[in-house]
Amino acid sequence: MERAVERVVEVIEESLAAGNVEEAVKLFTSLDPPNAFEVLLRLGSDERKRILASASVENLGSLLEVLAKLPDEIVYELASVKGVDDIAKMLLKLPIDEVVDILPKLPPRVRVDVLRVLPQELASEILRVIKYHPESVGGIMTTQVPVFEDHLTVGEVLETYIRKVRQGLYDTHNYIYAVDKEGRLVGYVDTKVLLTKHREVKLADCVERVRVYVEPTKDREEAARLAIAYDLVEVPVVDTAGRFLGVVTLDDLLDVVVSEFTEDLLKYGGFIETVRGSYIAQSPLKLALKRAPMLIYLYLVNTITGGIVASFEDVISRAAVLAAFMPMLADNSGNVGSQASALILRSIVTGEIKLSRRDVVKVLAKEFATTTLMLTILAPIAFTVGFTIPYLATWSIGYALRIALVVAVALSVSCYVADTVGALLPILLAKLKVDPAVASAPMVTSMGDIVTVLTYFLIATALFRL
Repeated sequence: MERAVERVVEVIEESLAAGNVEEAVKLFTSLDPPNAFEVLLRLGSDERKRILASASVENLGSLLEVLAKLPDEIVYELASVKGVDDIAKMLLKLPIDEVVDILPKLPPRVRVDVLRVLPQELASEILRVIKYHPESVGGIMTTQVPVFEDHLTVGEVLETYIRKVRQGLYDTHNYIYAVDKEGRLVGYVDTKVLLTKHREVKLADCVERVRVYVEPTKDREEAARLAIAYDLVEVPVVDTAGRFLGVVTLDDLLDVVVSEFTEDLLKYGGFIETVRGSYIAQSPLKLALKRAPMLIYLYLVNTITGGIVASFEDVISRAAVLAAFMPMLADNSGNVGSQASALILRSIVTGEIKLSRRDVVKVLAKEFATTTLMLTILAPIAFTVGFTIPYLATWSIGYALRIALVVAVALSVSCYVADTVGALLPILLAKLKVDPAVASAPMVTSMGDIVTVLTYFLIATALFRL
């Protein structure tokens, strides 16, 4: 498939270079949605604009299915080559939750003009949803779902339901939701189940009570967690008064899980600002601006490590071999801390670890026991290596034993400290209402380096009486 996409990109580029725009457009519009998405990402900006400008809205059907997933840059390019009417036609074919995702990517003036062109009822519905933050439940919920007052009969509900399905007014209709006269959510029923009920029965007598629901202002991760915990394909959304607003559907929940995983992965890798959209479509300037802040921060933090090493210059000059083991010890503590941080971060995200004193104590006890068991393997290896290298260099057993002891003790202390810091940092950040993924691997590694180098030279100073 990858090779096929590359070949399509090559053919389109060759056709455009030869002036055969119609042939290039025909090839692009024949692609299925996933391949159309991949091809657009890999084309240059000028080639994309020529394709999008030349293809009619009717021929861009495959692109519409992935329009909401396109990076901001490509949506912006689309707006620059298509008129407001064409963009409005595209949005009319999409569910409201996808329209809400696309509108913020448009230039402000185009966004306002598009809302004016859209039917007033649809524009009002869009504005009702777009007021929520994109990262919130309200920002991804679907409002066009079957919802009826609970006093209606099954026959009345099905008559209206079938008519609206034929008109394409529902974005999803796995379930039919029942509300009271004030719009408060009463329950839901599987559509297939409702079709088997007697037509004279009241809807209220057919529905199941709602076990879980989520408020629109909650983080979208909350909806994903509920769906996983209760095995749901839709999560109802209600306001503080219990009034039904819409649902978060399975496809949106999957997008949330993938998006949040990607975001946490990038943060853990040291990105302060998340790279949104496609890496392929990002400009080098934007990537550099997103990557530089953490590198600057780490550079400044590492000056502390350099300062510690410099302050023990006399120790190094008298036992120069000590310097040979610093990289090994620093890397080891950084790896231990990063492993602990990754495990705790995953457990916080999945809800396994609660931010309670009891769970924190459990985490500390478990990590202490784990580190102790790891050191039964690591410490002997460190001692052996710490003895062998200086012994081969000096053939002095006493000198080699002291170096080996320094290395083994420093390794043990730094492992305990790094593991504790790596485990507690995500919990502390979560307590402070900060995304725990900010406890990135580079940050934990730098803190481990500082502790390791300081511990290493303090022990060396004590054992060598320097």
